[in-house]
Amino acid sequence: MKQLMKLFKASLKTTFREKQVWFWSIFFPVLLLVIFLSIMGGTSDKELKINVVSVAEQQDATASGLLTGLQSIPMLKWKEDQPVSLETAEQLIKDKAIDAAIVLPSNASPKPVEIIVNAEKVNSTTTQVIAGIMNKSLETINYSEAHLTPKYSVELRSISSNNEDIKYKDFLLTGMIAMAISQAGLFGMVGLVEIRRNGLLKRLMLAPINVKLFGISEIMVKFVLAAVQIILLSTIGIVFYQANFHINILAFLPIFIVGTITFAAIGFMIASFSKSLESYMGIANLSSFLMMFLCGIYFDTSIMPDYIQPIAKVLPLTYFANGIRDSMVYGFGVMNSAFWLNIGIMAAWSIVTFFIASRFYRWKSA
Repeated sequence: MKQLMKLFKASLKTTFREKQVWFWSIFFPVLLLVIFLSIMGGTSDKELKINVVSVAEQQDATASGLLTGLQSIPMLKWKEDQPVSLETAEQLIKDKAIDAAIVLPSNASPKPVEIIVNAEKVNSTTTQVIAGIMNKSLETINYSEAHLTPKYSVELRSISSNNEDIKYKDFLLTGMIAMAISQAGLFGMVGLVEIRRNGLLKRLMLAPINVKLFGISEIMVKFVLAAVQIILLSTIGIVFYQANFHINILAFLPIFIVGTITFAAIGFMIASFSKSLESYMGIANLSSFLMMFLCGIYFDTSIMPDYIQPIAKVLPLTYFANGIRDSMVYGFGVMNSAFWLNIGIMAAWSIVTFFIASRFYRWKSA
């Protein structure tokens, strides 16, 4: 135990001396978390506002009636209370000062209400939203003028897998936690390349210590680093973004342990094939970015193209992110079938990658 603790302290110092570990395991995940939660998770409860102006070919009763009805829609923010000329509206759109211009018809020229948007935003969410608003509003006006009451209507209701207070920011936060831990494993074994290149690993084997304890101490350091990441990211999410957690500790701990070991084994495998620090970082970066965007960190994998989904289903970060979410957000326990699937896939990855790494890792300098 005394020898293990000394090796643990030495490994801890070595790990935290590496600038790459600090950047990829601490700074980079925090930076991404803040950026994505601010943009996609939402730091404000304000409703979506769409900046618009109206254009009226003629100021008659038809145009005035439509404008009055549209100005009662809370989501539309009118840059000008009164209609502007077509030339002015088009210039505002080109300058991106507004999201859309609504051309109102008149009694003299009855035709569809025209929505003018910037060509760069024709497929944007804002354009789709305003098109939907206009269709719904004009349908209501048509029914009103015809003195008809629609028989059917649509009402949107959302439910959660378990807890009703779950939001997208909780999904994103737990995905970022899984990604941060995975990067700690992927980039955290870079020291093995350097100590092998310098011949220190061979000397270590000749020293009167148990090499297995050296490996155990490295894994212990990964657990410490992973715990720091969870505490740091969770604190940021809760304090600054009001994240909601429903942790099932009995399910979380096995997922945390197996996931940390899995990515440490993958990092060990990368070190076994890397002759230099540059090659290690190249492989680790490629693996990290591949899994970052394919494993459901920022969005559910079901929305990806069909030919991409099979790749996501074999990558370990997919199951680690799912396991972290299930145990931290949804509160699923060990009796849930998804728990054992996540554990099984990650365990398979850890066994295979550790076997490959131990087989090809060279203890002598390259």
